Amino acid sequence: MKHQTFIRRIFVCLIGLSLISCGPDKKSSTTDDDSKPEYGGTLIYAKNGPPISLDPAATKETESSVIVASIFDGLVEQQAGKAAINPALAKSWNISKDGLTYTFNLRTGVTFHDGTPFNADAVLFSFNRQKDPKHPGYTTRDAFEYWKNFDMDKVVRTIAAVNDSTVEFKLSKPDATFLNLLTINFAAIVSPEAVKKYKNDFYKNPVGTGAFKFSSWNDDGSVVCAAFENFMNGRPYADTLVFKPIPDGHQRWLELKAGTVNMMSTPGQADLAEIENTSGVKMAKQHGINVAYLAMNMSKKPFTDLRVRQAIVYAINREQLVKEVYGQLGRPAKNPIPPVLLGYNEEIRFTPYNPEKSKELLKEAGFPNGFKTKLLSLPIVREYMPNGQLTAEFIQKELKAVGIEVEIVSYEWKEVLARRERGDHELALAGWVGDAPDPHFFFFPLLDKVNAKNVGSTNAASYKSEEMHNLIEKGKITFEPVERSNVYKKACEVFNKDLPWFTIAHSVSIVPMRDNVMDFVLHSSSVRKFDKVWLKK
Repeated sequence: MKHQTFIRRIFVCLIGLSLISCGPDKKSSTTDDDSKPEYGGTLIYAKNGPPISLDPAATKETESSVIVASIFDGLVEQQAGKAAINPALAKSWNISKDGLTYTFNLRTGVTFHDGTPFNADAVLFSFNRQKDPKHPGYTTRDAFEYWKNFDMDKVVRTIAAVNDSTVEFKLSKPDATFLNLLTINFAAIVSPEAVKKYKNDFYKNPVGTGAFKFSSWNDDGSVVCAAFENFMNGRPYADTLVFKPIPDGHQRWLELKAGTVNMMSTPGQADLAEIENTSGVKMAKQHGINVAYLAMNMSKKPFTDLRVRQAIVYAINREQLVKEVYGQLGRPAKNPIPPVLLGYNEEIRFTPYNPEKSKELLKEAGFPNGFKTKLLSLPIVREYMPNGQLTAEFIQKELKAVGIEVEIVSYEWKEVLARRERGDHELALAGWVGDAPDPHFFFFPLLDKVNAKNVGSTNAASYKSEEMHNLIEKGKITFEPVERSNVYKKACEVFNKDLPWFTIAHSVSIVPMRDNVMDFVLHSSSVRKFDKVWLKK
């Protein structure tokens, strides 16, 4: 187990994570006394919107993944409140000296929600269904985009069952991100029998080993789950967990204040002061592992021209935008990764707000009178962007002042994702919440040329820099913390040289809740877990 301990230490060192301390302030704490946890009750979490898919291999946005995390488990998991990796369905693991073989020792006696056993075959089924289109578990409804966007065919060479309780992964080359990769939803283990039974409808009939088992997906977009009595870590405290979509942030707050929901996702800036001063309400908060940005589609003219991209960046007053849209909930962004991550480059300077410089660059690029373009906006609140429409309107106003006429277009959330992933947009508001607290999980999905080629791409700028690609590849195989940090600092330099985005902000993650919600702890990523949460009567 020496290699396991060594690698764990490396991963802790690699991540310069800094959480906002909850401290003794009652409003920031989620556990106020030493009361013994109580079983029972219904926990209602009000979220930004309905899910798209509850198949963990097909989830690609927070509204789905926040639900999936309670229904499914992976081999390993992120530790709540810390940048560390814990055992989950694997009770332990060993890593070979050359870093190429990971051997996972599985828990025994674990069952899926449908009563079928969890074992090595289920692990192989869960991974191979994404890898092989001819696999009986491959569902034609889903493209398994996360598998592709994290280039898993190149990461993993083979997966084999050594015996019923041991699985061996052989990698193509040493990978400093591999254990973190396995904490992401697409690596969760599904019930093979359920996938075979439901086929293309598995996305709305999910069966895992998680703390809560799926009960219903209702017409209003809410998802109801029941406590799983045989959960491997012991039955969760709440009898029922409900994920209720309430797209309007103010309405979410009104329902929390009235006590019709117990917890809520991202609050609006305008409600924050009231939330902090309302009796019976408290909140958990931390610096978010996220970034919001304006993507410029470099596969389409005129955004192929660096001078045009530079002009757009000079034209927008970032500080004023963050002040008007985020207030206390955000801070201006200059790098594609948040400041709490390894490799954040403090030496990078913000591009100053300079409309005259913007006009000069447009003239040099052949657009003395500007040009017309379209901006794909966000229809729902995201953790990284509390008001997409207001953001779009601010950018529209700023660009108009330098001669760029912007038409704001938007659709329902699912369609916005589809259009952005196909590259149908010219400009697009976008953002990212880190799947794991590591810089790779920003740079690779968002800025690697590999993903610019994928259908369902997460590279919204269609950015294809060979220099960036080589740095991302180097970061994956570099384990020494200082050396690895320098790789990503250089990647931040390349990003700011090429400017595929106008970076907007990093937001603070806030989860307001009623005072009787106990023992909720934020994870360092977008993960939300409710198995230890209980309601004080």
